[in-house]
Amino acid sequence: MIRLIQFIFLLLISSVLIAGTDGTIRGKVTDSEGSILPGANIYLPKLGLGAAADMGGNYIILNIPVGNYDVVVQMMGYQKQTMKSVHVLMDQTVWLNFKLPVAAVDGDEVEVIGQRALVEKGSTSKKVTVSKEAIQSLPIRDLSELYTLQSGVVKVESREKGIPDHQERGIEEIHVKGGRSGEIAYMMDGMYLRNPIFGSIGSGTRLNLFAVKEFDWQPGGFNAEYGDAQSAVSNWHTNSGGKKIQYSFKFESSSIGALINDAIGAASEGYDRTTDNYDLLRGYNDYNFGIGGPILGLPKLSFWVSGQYTTNENFSVYEFDDKVFEGNNGLWKDGPTFIRNEEDIDLDALAKNKKNLVYPWDDVAGFRGFGFNKTWDVFAKLTYKLTNKLRFHGTYWQVANHRQTLGLKYLYWDKGQNELFRDTYRYNFEMNHSLTQRTFYTLRASRFIQDQFQGVRWQDNDKDGYPNWFEWRHPAGYKDISDPDNQYVVPYTIGEDGDTIRYTNVDERSGWYHGAEPGLWNWELAEEFNDQNGNGIWDTGESFSDSDNDGVWDGPELIKGLMERDGDYWLEPEMYEDYEPFYDYNSVLLLWQNVPGFNSSPFNMNFFSGAANPYYYMPDGTGVSWDEERTFGGHDNFYADSRAITDEIRFDLTSQITDNWKIRTGFDYKYHKLNFYEVKYPFRGSGALVQTFAEYWQDTGPDGLVIGDPDYTEADPGEGNGRWDKGENYTDANKNGQWDEFREPEELNGYIQNTFEVPWMVINYGIRIDMVHYNTQVWGDTLGNFSPGRPWYYSDLNDNNKWDKGEKADDIAGLAHQKVFLKESEWLYKISPRFGFSHVITDKSTFTFNYGLYYQTPVYQNVYLNTNRLEDPEDLFEEGEGAVGNATMRAQRTQSYQVAFNVQVGQTWSYSIGAWVRDMDQLTRYTLERSGVYQYNIASNGDYGSAKGIDLTLEWRRKFFGSMLQYTFSTAKTNSEYPWASISGQFVDAPSQESIASYDRPHDITYYAYTFLPFGIQAGMTAFYQSGYPYTPIIFKGKDPSEDARHPNSKRGPGYKNVNISFSKYFEFISHRSSLGLNVFNVLDIRNPVDVYAMTGKPDDPGTYYTDFVGLPGSDPSGSGKYANKSSAYYDRPWRLSSPREINFFIRIDFD
Repeated sequence: MIRLIQFIFLLLISSVLIAGTDGTIRGKVTDSEGSILPGANIYLPKLGLGAAADMGGNYIILNIPVGNYDVVVQMMGYQKQTMKSVHVLMDQTVWLNFKLPVAAVDGDEVEVIGQRALVEKGSTSKKVTVSKEAIQSLPIRDLSELYTLQSGVVKVESREKGIPDHQERGIEEIHVKGGRSGEIAYMMDGMYLRNPIFGSIGSGTRLNLFAVKEFDWQPGGFNAEYGDAQSAVSNWHTNSGGKKIQYSFKFESSSIGALINDAIGAASEGYDRTTDNYDLLRGYNDYNFGIGGPILGLPKLSFWVSGQYTTNENFSVYEFDDKVFEGNNGLWKDGPTFIRNEEDIDLDALAKNKKNLVYPWDDVAGFRGFGFNKTWDVFAKLTYKLTNKLRFHGTYWQVANHRQTLGLKYLYWDKGQNELFRDTYRYNFEMNHSLTQRTFYTLRASRFIQDQFQGVRWQDNDKDGYPNWFEWRHPAGYKDISDPDNQYVVPYTIGEDGDTIRYTNVDERSGWYHGAEPGLWNWELAEEFNDQNGNGIWDTGESFSDSDNDGVWDGPELIKGLMERDGDYWLEPEMYEDYEPFYDYNSVLLLWQNVPGFNSSPFNMNFFSGAANPYYYMPDGTGVSWDEERTFGGHDNFYADSRAITDEIRFDLTSQITDNWKIRTGFDYKYHKLNFYEVKYPFRGSGALVQTFAEYWQDTGPDGLVIGDPDYTEADPGEGNGRWDKGENYTDANKNGQWDEFREPEELNGYIQNTFEVPWMVINYGIRIDMVHYNTQVWGDTLGNFSPGRPWYYSDLNDNNKWDKGEKADDIAGLAHQKVFLKESEWLYKISPRFGFSHVITDKSTFTFNYGLYYQTPVYQNVYLNTNRLEDPEDLFEEGEGAVGNATMRAQRTQSYQVAFNVQVGQTWSYSIGAWVRDMDQLTRYTLERSGVYQYNIASNGDYGSAKGIDLTLEWRRKFFGSMLQYTFSTAKTNSEYPWASISGQFVDAPSQESIASYDRPHDITYYAYTFLPFGIQAGMTAFYQSGYPYTPIIFKGKDPSEDARHPNSKRGPGYKNVNISFSKYFEFISHRSSLGLNVFNVLDIRNPVDVYAMTGKPDDPGTYYTDFVGLPGSDPSGSGKYANKSSAYYDRPWRLSSPREINFFIRIDFD
């Protein structure tokens, strides 16, 4: 925040970037004979804005907020005209020419219904605008679905082709015109929304439907005022309160769909609504409200408040096959079925189970639900119109998302699976001031906070005070674990004499002990005591060393209490337990160890001919078993906690210099405060992979000494407590004189955009500069240059933290008193020109061209990855997964060319044909480097790609009807699909090659339509077709299959097809408009492939080579010499297909 204040002075004397949220109306006023009418008044009553025609009859009105307005023209002695519902678009000019007849009588007036031109003369590139009416009429559930309504947009949901860990982090993977994910500038009212740590947006940035006045989408060709984007710009224009009170409410639910399914299923024998009713399991409920208008007593102040609350009882629902285990009687929910006597065996059920090849836990056929999703958001805006020339806006937006997705390890048990919380808070202030009729400025400031947490709940199944993780970690006697489900079994050890029992009450790794507050505890300063009963904690009556002579035993220090949220505590990484020991049949063995009276384990008796063999699913005599990696204990792979705070201030100045020349100039300053902490595989202890933006420090306590130092005597306060304490040495990477757990990059951008506009031509030309300072350190060399890929060392013999003459330096570690050369990062900048023109061929046709260079700052995760340990490269290389960020990385670049021919035919429809080419380079990648015996990967600007395509757009619009058809034919190639896809353990001294990208979709068709039918019926439809994704085929080299590396992505899966519809019936009642309706998603109930097997190209058939391994453990079902190690459920993977048909009922009430 200090840096932000320091830049205020700069704001007052400089110019800034601001994304436009205003438009212009201009034209000419004549009489009916064509004679000019200077002095005619043209104004917008709703805003109080207007202008007078000049001596040539021309007028221009600037600074009009996006929306619909009546435009009135008036002159003494002439007929007054009102053009109704003129639609003003962002950054566009609406041309309105008026011809005024002489007034027949005093007060003569005529009203004309305005109609937005289907071809915008001032647009130099493709731009799609979706109105509030369309948004609220189409079958969409939230605003993110508007992106996939645009052709050339690919939303990847594949588990095999998607970016790893994106779904777990709640991040959407969206590609536009062959670009990488995250290349979109997401904006709300002209201010940026992208998460600077991860890039892109996701479940934490859901804006409610009633908050949106209009959605703008520009896939390339955007002006110099837009930055931090390579592929597209999207802008949500939000609602404001008007002069009258209005409110709306909408409730949508899957419950009616569930009832319809019940009615249809009732006629089917064996129908079970808990497994056959898809809409019931979805459990979808969505509430929307909005209210706005004037604030009584304050006529110049208005408000708008809207919100949305959405729940899904199950995040995803999938349909499984009917091969299930019989005879469980639900017992597996609490443990396996125990066969005590041979006469208890149901031989018929056993025979079916063996035939079905199923584990005991695979006992549900039909639909099953996984995870959950809960999201709410609220948006509020205050508008104060001091005068017609000066207005203020203040907005607040908050989002809370809590979700758990499908984890493939957790198909049958999910108590150890991560849950995700994403919370967003945004405060925004805007001042708009018209200095003259031809000059205005906008000043905006915002604070955007994005919190994210991934973790696992603290659970104590048997309520014995020992949480599950503690009982998994500490055995009960000779057993491998204690029993978290039995309060009478607690952790203990048996003494060497075989008789002594010592209860385990302390966990050494976390420091937590039985009865303590949940959290991390440090025992370094606990007073020593005589642990007579060996339970690890001091008990009354045990002697202790009273070092402070206070007569009280001083125990451990609480380092960090566990977070409390959603009614539970959440584990710290030190408490995570590995899930692999609980895989498959191992979980059965662990459960059997805790069965009272049982001293053996179940075993597979397939070698006894004629035996019933109830445990056919256990390993056979040769050790072959069904290894499928489904777990029943332990915890997930991730622990993550992050906060991104972005303070942004922008100033924009627009001036109509002449009738034909308009200039907009501005700058934008962002200050980020990024706190990121992530632990991957936390159960590995010191082997876990830790990422943090915290500055490096030595956890020695204030004395700076650790065990082994000559002067070390005993631990001092703070030693080994896992947090920085005053006095401990640290690296001040951002040079602010204090230890920080965050990084503080800054961005400064400026632009000048010119528009030259005459009736037959519009030319846009501009230039912008994008600057970034990472405020950190980078490895340097002996010459004072940056050396981000290779550390250089020196012998600091006099311990003055600098390299002195005579001290040895080398790029190989191993020097005496070794230290590393570090250099402060510097401001980096890029300059990008933009040019475009629209040649008006006729009043209803244009030819457009644009060219631009587009830059985007790398996501900060790739800049700061593991850079908190640059002072100790050897430790970093050994423990940092071999990947290191780079604070010398420059912005990624896209160079784009677009041409289009746009024609309006009559008054109701238009078409546009365009072509585009995009070259992408300087994309982020990880390059393999070497230093001595170590090899590692450094983030750098090295990846590249290209894309080209043809666009066709058809728009048909008439009264009570609107529709748009978009088609894109394209090809996308790249050498690497995301930054860390290039990480490998092989050094390649050869240029990489472009190949078809996994997100390449040659054919992409989208269509939407909405209409108002007779009898108060409203209907909407969306339809999609997209080519299937490419994949690398599997070929055989001898007996074994392998990827065809010479032909990557040379085959393609089936295409994606979908149709959604919406119907509603409106009723009028006492100034209220009510409606009842249905949204039906996937009307045709098409199960589209999301993933396919590379051997067959099918989503449900991996190929006989793999299915030959399905059979009873150790058997050879195909007779081909393959010993079976998979059950029938292993390839029953319905998540490889899209969701079935969904039916939602809704009710809506509007008052306006």
